[in-house]
Amino acid sequence: MNKYGAKRTYSQLCGRVFDSKVEARRGEELRLLEMGGKLSDLRYQVPFTLCKKPKITITIDFSYHNNGNIVYEDVKGVLTRDSRTKLAWLKEQQEISVILSK
Repeated sequence: MNKYGAKRTYSQLCGRVFDSKVEARRGEELRLLEMGGKLSDLRYQVPFTLCKKPKITITIDFSYHNNGNIVYEDVKGVLTRDSRTKLAWLKEQQEISVILSK
């Protein structure tokens, strides 16, 4: 468990471990949509560098193509100040908006 009580969870459908049950459930939903042809190019744990020195990064839980657009999605049980700041940087620097899900 992490400091917020989330338990790492293995998904047989996705073949990977997720940081929480909620993230695993969303990963499985997205995988099923990909298998059904509703979205494509599903990726997990997509890293972005916000600053090279000092090195500051953010990792977004999922990205996928939907109707010709790249969608970035992050599961957040608790939206911390640090997360809010990094997401704002990502939007400002790289013009990437992230969908937050719970």
